[in-house]
Amino acid sequence: MKATDDLEHADPLEPLEELFRDLRASAAGLPGREAARRLEVSGPNELVRRGGRRWPGELARQFTHPLALLLAAAAVLAWASGTPRLTVAIAAVILLNASFSFVQELQAERAVEALAAFLPARAVPVRSADQAHDHRG
Repeated sequence: MKATDDLEHADPLEPLEELFRDLRASAAGLPGREAARRLEVSGPNELVRRGGRRWPGELARQFTHPLALLLAAAAVLAWASGTPRLTVAIAAVILLNASFSFVQELQAERAVEALAAFLPARAVPVRSADQAHDHRG
């Protein structure tokens, strides 16, 4: 089991002794060897921020969502059966769904970025009593 798996299943109301046991840690911190092993297995503990222009791809992804593809197939069948009004109505539903989903995703991403701004830029991890390392994020 990975350390990240342990954290995902940690109960905030769990007694500290059980939490330390589940995370294979102690109040004194991680031994340097265990910290190095976790770094090797899980990689650095840092938030990765996506940069650049992503919205065209994210918008396009809304049209390749399974529901959108199912509706597109229904629009093709409606067109093939000679009901253009139904075809237009289904296409409008696809466009509305993609638009609402895209806007909602953007708002959620902005909310996460706003919350991330409150995270400290650096932390001092606790290692075994004889060593402590400064980690800059």
